[in-house]
Amino acid sequence: MERLEQKIAQMLTENTLKLDIRNAGIFRFSSSYRFEKHNHREIEIVYIKSGHCMMGVCEKFVPLQEGDCIVLYPGVSHWFFVDRKESCKIAQLEFCVSVPETVEQEFSFFQFRQFHKFSNCELIRELIEAISRHYRSTRKNPYGALQMKLLYLQLFIELSLKVEENKRAVKHSKIIDIINYINENYAYDIQVEELAGQFGISSRYIRKCFQKETGISCSQYLTSVRIEKAKEMLWQSPKTVTEIATLTGFNSSQYFSRVFQQYTGHTPLEYRNIWKGKRAEERYTIELEKENGI
Repeated sequence: MERLEQKIAQMLTENTLKLDIRNAGIFRFSSSYRFEKHNHREIEIVYIKSGHCMMGVCEKFVPLQEGDCIVLYPGVSHWFFVDRKESCKIAQLEFCVSVPETVEQEFSFFQFRQFHKFSNCELIRELIEAISRHYRSTRKNPYGALQMKLLYLQLFIELSLKVEENKRAVKHSKIIDIINYINENYAYDIQVEELAGQFGISSRYIRKCFQKETGISCSQYLTSVRIEKAKEMLWQSPKTVTEIATLTGFNSSQYFSRVFQQYTGHTPLEYRNIWKGKRAEERYTIELEKENGI
């Protein structure tokens, strides 16, 4: 630890920690909100303050609930969508960072992969909010740049501890296995009782633990994945509604249209026409920080 402290002190003295912050703040998204697939050069960190949402990362779906945090690395394709029943409030950072290689080696956070997901991230939330206050403050502060760097260093340390904590986790959750199975097999008929037999656990355990780990039921998650896949096809392909219903696991186009309207407020054809070309950035609310906190 003493060696790390010396490296950090040298980095700050020589001004070799470079930060380029694109965005930092608290954002509230309405129910059924969707931000389309994209990627960027910045690292993105999202903490869920309230509500439920899912992040699509490459071809995976990652359910997120209050207290969860996800880190997305540069160039990784991702998209974001909110539960149909309630809004979602997040704390978010987007930034580029450059540190000397000798310092980078000391932080697990800089061992890039597609993403990391963490739970029980209260300290991470506090650090993101503190960074957001500094970023959006209009007051002149001669120590502002140093304060920002110190806050980010604290964040890198906390995130690195979380990465190491995940590595040390011995018990592999069967709920994660089930989530991965649903992500890959959503087009087929999936029943909780069949999942229980396949994964060697009771259906009662699945229902209880799935809700606890994701904030929604297993059936709600399956339907959400199917609807999001259908949205992608409506957005990106010329396939008919009947074809999309079949490809996303619905047993009839009528049932698909009814469920789709329940989740989005639009029929599939209305969604294809209304959402095409709209800017997702126009459909969220930024919550401005106050002097005494966020």
